[in-house]
Amino acid sequence: MIVPKTIRTYCPYCRRHTKHTVSIYKIAPKRRALSKGQRRAKRHRKGHGNKGRYSKKPITQIKTHAKVTKRGVLVLKCSECNKVHHKSLGQRMKKLELKR
Repeated sequence: MIVPKTIRTYCPYCRRHTKHTVSIYKIAPKRRALSKGQRRAKRHRKGHGNKGRYSKKPITQIKTHAKVTKRGVLVLKCSECNKVHHKSLGQRMKKLELKR
């Protein structure tokens, strides 16, 4: 799906229709290795037989996702108040890009 770089749409902050610049929302990778729970689980599994039948917490298998595509999300920035809000596009799509 190709989306134009500027859209005239409703701004919830101005409470009226204004021009918005469009960008595509990208999810930042999470740094879960540093979280407290991950450190605790790693410490728990340390030592001999961490994957055996006597371990308290077995290492979980990563499941494959059933969905192939994701729903597109646009980041809209108002040209008047410079506030940013998101707009979800309802349908799923393989590719989402801005018009050149």
